[in-house]
Amino acid sequence: MLRTIKAPSLLLTAFLFATACASAPARPPVQIGTGGPRAEPITGPTGQTDEGVDVADLGEPEDLTEVRGDGGLTPAFMEGRKIKRAAVLLPFSHPNAQVRAEAESMLAGIELALFEYAGDSFLIIPKDTAGKTSVTEARLDETVKEKADIVLGPLFGANVKAIKDRAQDKKMPVIAFSNDRTAAGGGAYLASISPEEEVRRMVDYGVANGIHSFVFLGPQSAYGRQIEAALRTETFNKGAVMLTSSFFAPETGATEAARSVSQILKSEMASNPRGKVAVMIPERGVKLLSIAPLLPYNGVDMTHVTLMGTSIWDDQSIWREPTLNGAVYPAPDPENLIAFREAYRRIYGKSPTDLAAVAYDAAALTVRLATENNLKYNGVTDPDGFFGVTGLFRFRLDGTSERGLAVMQIRPTGPEVIEKGATQFGPGPS
Repeated sequence: MLRTIKAPSLLLTAFLFATACASAPARPPVQIGTGGPRAEPITGPTGQTDEGVDVADLGEPEDLTEVRGDGGLTPAFMEGRKIKRAAVLLPFSHPNAQVRAEAESMLAGIELALFEYAGDSFLIIPKDTAGKTSVTEARLDETVKEKADIVLGPLFGANVKAIKDRAQDKKMPVIAFSNDRTAAGGGAYLASISPEEEVRRMVDYGVANGIHSFVFLGPQSAYGRQIEAALRTETFNKGAVMLTSSFFAPETGATEAARSVSQILKSEMASNPRGKVAVMIPERGVKLLSIAPLLPYNGVDMTHVTLMGTSIWDDQSIWREPTLNGAVYPAPDPENLIAFREAYRRIYGKSPTDLAAVAYDAAALTVRLATENNLKYNGVTDPDGFFGVTGLFRFRLDGTSERGLAVMQIRPTGPEVIEKGATQFGPGPS
């Protein structure tokens, strides 16, 4: 039987209309969803439309009797149908309340994709991993017995690593939500927007706008080291120069590191007065507000400097800092997310998390492939890619994802899109 967890509905059925693609050397990506409502009213489990639905009214899922038509988990009302199954492995009972809320929001995003393409031949099977490796392995064994065709999740890299070999043995693709690139591969594909993709977008933008010198100023943390390594790699790949990397201990502050960086920046500008330099600062909130002003305080002429960040800069608490005026960071194009966010708020009564949108796209992709009977590795790795509410993406053969991110520029009134994300990939994954 299915595990009962506190979430909207746990069993939904869905079809997704398959859109045709023109045959050309570089075909457009497959449209997998907009997040907007269907042309006809969406009918939920209670029979009412989505307009004004209270999540609490959805209640717990009905008691479904399992039958064994094809040997897999089949609710009684689906008996006799040729169905596809997707297991959803998320940490619904994780000890951290924020993680639990993230998992529930992701499940809601998955359900929203299914509501919007409602049909009766696609089954999702939510499984609670609790965030533990051993539990995740047990849930994967259950999904194998229940004959799931694909796995959505887990959330953590260690859990992805724990199940991907077993899933690969059963030819079950795993579309996971970790941003740990070491968990990718072996049939596991990472749907999350990785820090490496964000850095790649920033370096591409910088080089295209005449910036060929880059500096890293960030925390001595796993995330900071991940960003620094990606910046070093991408500057090398683009023929740019990494002037310096300066780490600071999060508990001691960035005063000394910023002073060191400032000296290098002033020296660079003295030797190349017309040059442009980008400084990557992967910090957020109050910490970022204390770090950014240290550069002009130490005598750096900021007219020659572009401050760059990652998606953690998508935070209204930082936008009024004068030093950050004109700074840039990568993000999914907000225009693509409008309909999804509005529909989510209307149905669930709260705002979605960023990973809810990623989970929505993963579910929309899954049901889209199911309509083609192509829930297989070559379906997931379609080189033309897919276009959803998080924009353009495709999975590389190594399990990482390539993204068409937009570039946002901070202004006192809020961020503006100054460069839209790509809408089509060239031939072959990069």
